[in-house]
Amino acid sequence: MKDKTLPIAAFAEPFSASAFATGRGAAQLAVEAQKARKFGKMFVAAILESVARVLPQAPSLAHAIDTWPGDLASAGVIFRLNAGLHALARSGKHPGLAAIYSRAQPAQAPEPSLLDRTLSMALHDCEADLLEWMSGPTQTNEVARVAGLAAVLMELDARAPMPTHLLELGSSAGLNLNLRHYSLRLGTHGTGDPASAVSIAPRWIGPSPKGERIDLASAKGVDLNPLDVRRDADSERLHAYIWPGEQVRSERLRAAIAIARVHPPQVERGRAGEWLVRELAAQPPQGERRVIFHSMVTQFLPESDRRMIDWAMAEAGRAASPAAPLVRVGLEWNPGRTAVEVTVTQWNGLPESGHPVVFAECHPYAEWFSWIGPEGREVAAQLQNGVAA
Repeated sequence: MKDKTLPIAAFAEPFSASAFATGRGAAQLAVEAQKARKFGKMFVAAILESVARVLPQAPSLAHAIDTWPGDLASAGVIFRLNAGLHALARSGKHPGLAAIYSRAQPAQAPEPSLLDRTLSMALHDCEADLLEWMSGPTQTNEVARVAGLAAVLMELDARAPMPTHLLELGSSAGLNLNLRHYSLRLGTHGTGDPASAVSIAPRWIGPSPKGERIDLASAKGVDLNPLDVRRDADSERLHAYIWPGEQVRSERLRAAIAIARVHPPQVERGRAGEWLVRELAAQPPQGERRVIFHSMVTQFLPESDRRMIDWAMAEAGRAASPAAPLVRVGLEWNPGRTAVEVTVTQWNGLPESGHPVVFAECHPYAEWFSWIGPEGREVAAQLQNGVAA
């Protein structure tokens, strides 16, 4: 057991640059801090920069990050650590950390020396808690991203009205599967339940999506480690992945969890590729559309799973027709990680079948959409294998 009596005086002065952590973990912390700054999330950027300075206070944690198998970004390791610190603050287990997080404003950074001292003690005292937290997968299932899916479904239905069977990959707690129970405002058009406590109205740039309805016949998903929001611990895990101070996102999540407790989403446990192969093996229903959706998921999938998904879609696409179309909707970073794109691939037996098209660019957490629509730009097929965040 580690000695937990390290004196506060040991952290009386800010750490010098020579004390900074080095290695893979420090490098990835710097990358993620820079991305947070780019999106105006100064509080989170300051947290990650401070962790890079004081990580040596938790040598086991530092070692775990530096020796993590595979790519740190693909595994979302820094996302896990950031959420673990938020969970620790929310629990009140470390009062100093809780005090800083309770005053969090997304665009404001805490005072660096205070942050360094507090995080030093938190990492030292709660290293075991953070290691346990990081053993679980990331949970970045932001419900606002469903706006991109809803807009695509509206466009598709405007051109060929038919019921949709939705299959989601990487569903987490399945909150996106409840989109029919949310109020969505997409440009000048609304859909869903106008009385819903979950209101999703991103800033919309460009034309509003055509169509005014979503005819959702069924919705189910798959996740390697699905969460059940009927369990308080699972709900709390989702809240920890909301960045500190993001009140709108936090309230939206709280409302979505309340809806999911009344309308439990159907999420199966399993590997995305194997599950999709089984789901698409059945003869496509005539007069109905099958839509496969994933948002910020593909980076967390092993290459074997990504290839299996591509194969399953291509195979099922051969049997697709105008009366039984198959559609893939992905909200993911493009391969160069320069933009998050809503990419749509349709299989319907027509000449354009199987060609991915970018319908929109958007904010990673769906704060805004720059909408193009079906007339958007065609992209190379390898975009389907793009890296997510």
